[in-house]
Amino acid sequence: MRAALILITLASPATACPTGTEVFSCTIKGKLLRLCHDAGRVTYSFGPAEKPELSLSQPLDTLAFTPWPGIGSDIWETVAFPNQGYTYEVWTSATRDPESTTGLRGGGTVLQGETTVARLTCDPGTPSQSLDVIYELKEAIGQCWDFDSRSWQRVCN
Repeated sequence: MRAALILITLASPATACPTGTEVFSCTIKGKLLRLCHDAGRVTYSFGPAEKPELSLSQPLDTLAFTPWPGIGSDIWETVAFPNQGYTYEVWTSATRDPESTTGLRGGGTVLQGETTVARLTCDPGTPSQSLDVIYELKEAIGQCWDFDSRSWQRVCN
């Protein structure tokens, strides 16, 4: 399934992101939250689609992506972008219950240190896909997730 998600993402129109391919997007009260992948970097942007209010970029190899640990009633992932004492986190979540009608949810959290200063939720029905594709991108550059240390490694067991 992960391979299918990466193929769908890589096949998406180039116009979705100014450069590269779209990894995730949703709208939050009329503003666009978007993650793009290009040349080994993932870029976070938030604001009007034509001129985001904030844009942050991280190399894929150091990108703080936390995949779902495999337990719990929801499948979730997060990715975080640090910037001058703040962290801008993007998350997606879906209920594992096959009878649930909730669908994919997503949003953003802004932290100052450990303190949450803003929690934003994507408008219903607007999350484009889960963040699972970032898992595939990190594997493609030779990284693997170690569940014990909860970190990305270069040497996979």
